[in-house]
Order: sequence, then C-alpha cells, then structure tokens
Amino acid sequence: MIQGFPLVVGEQPKLLILGSMPSVVSLKQQEYYGFKHNRFWKIMARYFDVEFDSYEMKLQTLKKHHIALWDVIGSCEREGSLDSNIHNEEVNPIDQVLKTYPTLQMVICNGKKSYDLFQKHFHNLDIVVTYLPSTSNANQTIKEADLFEKWFAALHKVLKKD
Repeated sequence: MIQGFPLVVGEQPKLLILGSMPSVVSLKQQEYYGFKHNRFWKIMARYFDVEFDSYEMKLQTLKKHHIALWDVIGSCEREGSLDSNIHNEEVNPIDQVLKTYPTLQMVICNGKKSYDLFQKHFHNLDIVVTYLPSTSNANQTIKEADLFEKWFAALHKVLKKD
C-alpha cells in the first residue's frame, strides 16, 4: 500500500482541489504534483501571476488564495503512476473536511479518477463539484490552451484574484 499526502489547508478555504493519488515521482519528492511535466503548478502560476521558487511558496500561494489541496485516495495499491493501475483504494475523509471547513464552496476534481471516486463515495455531500480535465502530462485528450481555459474558468467561479 502506498500512502498519499496530508491535506494542505489554510484559513477559511473556499475551494478544495482533489487529485486521485500522487505519482511515483511526487511521492519520491514528497510534493503534490512533483512531476515536472504535470501542468498543475503551471496553471496556478499563470492564474495567480507568480513565479514559484520553492514548493513551500506553491503551498503558501494556495493557502493565501483560500485553496485547499488533497487527494480523494488516502492509500492504495498501484504499480507505476497511472490512475488506471489503482486498486484497493481507501478514500480520505473528505466529508469531515467539509464539516471542519464550512467556508468551502466548491470542490474541483482534477481528472476522471478523482471525480469518479468522489461521486462513488461522497455523492450525497451538499457542495458544488466540478470535474476538470487532468493536469497530468498523460492526459493528451485536450490542448494545453483549452486545459488552462477550463481551469481558469472554474477557479474564477469561486476565487477573486487579489
């Protein structure tokens, strides 16, 4: 069994972004979206008009803008990094996070696996849930410009850039 990362959350989060499970590279580096070709941090940098110089700066930027970050899966069996190889997953207690942080207004699921598992385990939660195409470089079904546009539109529904 591999273990995911803890919840990243600051004060009064408005948005919870959920992935599925960190990649092999991310787990090795102990960083969310640690694989350099994943576009998550590139999207965040462009949306907030910042240049990240450290992982800590990435996390602080999310917190500053009221974004919480986690994965639907807390632990699982998986060979490699592909979501299609995930088996025997145990989900994180997302329902408890929503109770603990009532300021959360929306959940964004980063990719189909995240969305499908959220719907399977948490479909009864009273919160807006948005599916977005995965930021993974393995997702070749969408052009990067279109991916960014979809993410920016979803982020803008909840966040007002400072």
